[in-house]
Amino acid sequence: MRDIILGIIQGLTEFLPVSSSGHLAIVQQFYQGMSETDILLDILLHVGTLFVVFMYYRKDLVTLCQAALSYGPGGQSSAPSRHLDNENFQQTQDRRMILLIIIGSVPTAIIGVLLKPLIEASFSSLTMVGTALIITGTVLYITDKIKRTAPSRETLSYTDAFIIGIVQGLAIFPGISRSGSTISTGILLGIERKLAAKFSFLLSIPAILGAVVLEGKDLADLAQTPQLLPYILATIVAFVTGYFAIAALIRVVVNKQLSWFSWYCWALGGVALVVGLFA
Repeated sequence: MRDIILGIIQGLTEFLPVSSSGHLAIVQQFYQGMSETDILLDILLHVGTLFVVFMYYRKDLVTLCQAALSYGPGGQSSAPSRHLDNENFQQTQDRRMILLIIIGSVPTAIIGVLLKPLIEASFSSLTMVGTALIITGTVLYITDKIKRTAPSRETLSYTDAFIIGIVQGLAIFPGISRSGSTISTGILLGIERKLAAKFSFLLSIPAILGAVVLEGKDLADLAQTPQLLPYILATIVAFVTGYFAIAALIRVVVNKQLSWFSWYCWALGGVALVVGLFA
């Protein structure tokens, strides 16, 4: 039952800008007998919601894969000549998106590897989780309330991708919303809101896959434990609930309603901070 509850929480909070890892860390504090594999449960739950991203952006992902594989001899497109102009333009845009994702993934990977021990330790600190949630709420509030005079951009620069990648790396800490912080960063950089959300989720794919690879040995050990079935069920639950949540998040972003979640993050963060300091 505990794992199912965690799956529901993960599915809902992975896409809403309230930090799924922060919620999982808080819930885990109130359950006894937590084992060292709980960090792996967190990864598996993220894998469940990763498949939601695959489903929601499946057309974009197929297009990106086709662009990556469409080079002919000499680096030219292998498309028929009558379609060359249109397809080359689209493939150029798609290949640029692939490069942006790679650029954004580099700082995320470096931060994740360097701070791995601190990140794992922070899961057991309500004080750190509470502080991070308060920071998340503040970022969301500023993102919606700041007034921009320049129109939003329909493209990302390589610098944008690198900065967002840094933010995603720092968002590994429980309490910092990955979706909330990366989308907010994109918006504050002047990127159109829907594009900022799309890039945030596409950028999450290599980050989550990288985390699974880093924990590969432990995941193999987990397959030999009796907890495997509950963990799989929790992952499925995370996928189902997450599928319904992602569309809601896109509407929230487009309608400039991110600040609605500020009060929730502040309240939950405040409670976690007080409990962590005085309990």
